[in-house]
Amino acid sequence: MSAATEGTVREPHPLAPGTAEPVPPPIAPHSDALRPWPYHQALRAEKRGWWRGAVAILSLVVGFLLVNTLFSIVGIGFDLLTGRTNLDALARGEISLSPAVMLANNLSLAALIPIAMLLQWGLFGLRPRFLSSVAGRFRWRLLGRQALIVIPVWALYVGLSYVLSPAGEFRLTADSIALLVIVLLTTPLQSAGEEYGARGLLNRAAASWTADPRLAFVLGAVVSSALFALAHLAGDPWLIAYYAVFGLSMCLVTTWSGGLEGSVLIHAVNNVLLLTPTVLAGQQDAVFDRQDGTGGVYMILPMAICLGVAALVGWYSKRAGAVTRTTPSATSAPTTPSSSAV
Repeated sequence: MSAATEGTVREPHPLAPGTAEPVPPPIAPHSDALRPWPYHQALRAEKRGWWRGAVAILSLVVGFLLVNTLFSIVGIGFDLLTGRTNLDALARGEISLSPAVMLANNLSLAALIPIAMLLQWGLFGLRPRFLSSVAGRFRWRLLGRQALIVIPVWALYVGLSYVLSPAGEFRLTADSIALLVIVLLTTPLQSAGEEYGARGLLNRAAASWTADPRLAFVLGAVVSSALFALAHLAGDPWLIAYYAVFGLSMCLVTTWSGGLEGSVLIHAVNNVLLLTPTVLAGQQDAVFDRQDGTGGVYMILPMAICLGVAALVGWYSKRAGAVTRTTPSATSAPTTPSSSAV
């Protein structure tokens, strides 16, 4: 051994037996990745790009129009085959709300649930179950607690409405029974579909355009509520205002409670309680009558009730321990509470 090499200590090869494989230094995550986001901004922590929100909104609208057209063709086609309507009546735009047409309408709106979930997953990488709430599930126990507020208030409101303006004499016919069954079984799904589409994907997609929580809420609420009102094809300014306020109210309760449970509940209870006496009285065609003159100043009352109940349900949900923020991009699964939380 030469003098030059004597006393030199040879370092072991980094991958030699008995040595640990070198670990690369951790990469600091984006500051937004671990930020606790409210429900309406959950997509902000995922894949970025303003175009994703725009594509999500456009895709949901186009997807619904295609599905609604398909279901409507089936429903109207059934009425044609059974002689309930004819081509001349359809050419004049005379479409009655038959059981087949109502079922087609409700199922097409219920289809917004999987459509919105898949668009969120495909465009933003956030798994479908996180559209329900920041906890990654539909919190049934929380919904049960919210129902203690929503059902009594809405029952009182609808009951008073029909005392002041009776729907008419109830008649049990084949049509009224069929419509009642459809209302009870599919209207909750129709209401949930509208909430997953409007307060879920549309709201979040527009809110993803900014990191500022207040501006994000305004963007989400304005875009989703405007499209929600537009989708109802109302020609009366009071009805348009009502749909816009209803949409804003549902955005508030969704953000304050951290999920769609409250908005789905309010929407479903409202629709079921309003439609039940309407179909029993044979006045179901009035459901689609939204032309100018069908609304009035009295619409201020339901608008105030929507805003008041939204505030009450949001406050109660927080008081009940509902999780309202999350960090979805940590594992594509938000930080969830213990099993005892809601």
